[in-house]
Amino acid sequence: NKLVGLLDGIDVGRETFCTHEKNGLLFFCEYDAWDSGSSYLVDVKLKDKKFVKALFDKSVKLAGGLVKLVVEFDKKDLSKLSNKQLAGFLKKTYQIGNDLSVFGYIPVLSDIYFHKLTHRLKSIIKQAMEKHSIDLAEPEIICALSTSPRSIPSKLARLALLKLVASKKTDENSLLKYYHDWSWVDHGQIGPRTSFAQIKKMVQNLRDDLVATRKELKKLLDSAKILKEKQSDLIKKLRLSKSDLHWFNVAQTFMYLKGMRMEVLFGSSAEWGRVLDELSTLLVVKKDLLYYTSISELCDWLVLGKAVSAKTLADRQKFCVWIAHDATHQTILTGEKARKFLQTRKYKALKTLTDVLVIHGTVASMGYAKGPARIVNRTEEINKIQQGDIMVSVATHPGLLPAMKKAIAFVTDSGGVTSHAAIVAREMKKPCIIGAKVATQILKDGDWIEVDTKRGDIRRIIN
Repeated sequence: NKLVGLLDGIDVGRETFCTHEKNGLLFFCEYDAWDSGSSYLVDVKLKDKKFVKALFDKSVKLAGGLVKLVVEFDKKDLSKLSNKQLAGFLKKTYQIGNDLSVFGYIPVLSDIYFHKLTHRLKSIIKQAMEKHSIDLAEPEIICALSTSPRSIPSKLARLALLKLVASKKTDENSLLKYYHDWSWVDHGQIGPRTSFAQIKKMVQNLRDDLVATRKELKKLLDSAKILKEKQSDLIKKLRLSKSDLHWFNVAQTFMYLKGMRMEVLFGSSAEWGRVLDELSTLLVVKKDLLYYTSISELCDWLVLGKAVSAKTLADRQKFCVWIAHDATHQTILTGEKARKFLQTRKYKALKTLTDVLVIHGTVASMGYAKGPARIVNRTEEINKIQQGDIMVSVATHPGLLPAMKKAIAFVTDSGGVTSHAAIVAREMKKPCIIGAKVATQILKDGDWIEVDTKRGDIRRIIN
């Protein structure tokens, strides 16, 4: 309802649902409704600078409140808290996270399936290049102008650690404060978070080479200035209008908000993991099963003693469909009921393609890579990725981050220049092509491919 309100009553599909199977999650939405909603968003709402600013301000405020709550709660001894206090923390963080995600869907809706914001940006640059006879690579221009100079939490965490070591303030209390403030940024959705012992080891490694540490610190501190100078130079060469610049400001804002929201929710996930460890002992239920309770079920279990059977949770873990009605109410189907529900849905059919040697997409991060392709869409598939592999997905999500850290490049079927894959690729400085549409259909595990971001091509290498 909140999302529909942000779109002036445009209904983006009330029957959204997701499936859980083998620890993997798939999200489904009403295709036509999201298409029309995406068009309205890009054609009408995003032209309003006040709307974009309000979206930014509200998102930043919610994120700041959630981080503060998580950091303070992380200092508490959970064994000394009552069930009501634990349930209160879960409810509050869930509600803030839900509100943050509602605002977060606006950037997603603009670009995820239909790439409408990306097409707008590409059209602006193409026209400017033709009009002024600019001999520059379009992908590099779009990447540079859509990248936000703002720092997301993981970068802020790295800066804080480097500053600690450079200032030689590495006593136990300083490190403990850093641990509570920042150890959650690498947690992802499933963990684990960085341990205190790991932080001490990181500090020692940085202290062993202070010259390199100070060099990295300076590079990070200078990075925003260097990016802004590059953007300013490109804007002058392309002679972009105020209207053109507005769209790239939207892209930069969305890039930042997506990355920030993702990592702030990692913090909430990290603290939830700590709480569920405590509840696993308290309720005598395996922690991994507790993830399959709804927020209302979990809080009622804690406060009212309304237990959910281990069998019910195990059935959900095996396979289930969650149908969202509002922020706190869902219908959860398992087994045959879940499968029958899925059979009643109509799905967009994909054309079967064969013998394709070159796949084209949109460049999200510059670079070149050659190596074996690995198709990874679910969290249980992340171990397929080894150092030197190229990760190919329908779309990446935070659960795939461990694999993304190992891969040398990313290719996705969907998503625009502000997608999750694009954000991660630029942070990790790895080549990435998104919106390739058919990559996961054509490529198979082990296929040798070449990722060429100068052209936006993915080529199969035939020996």
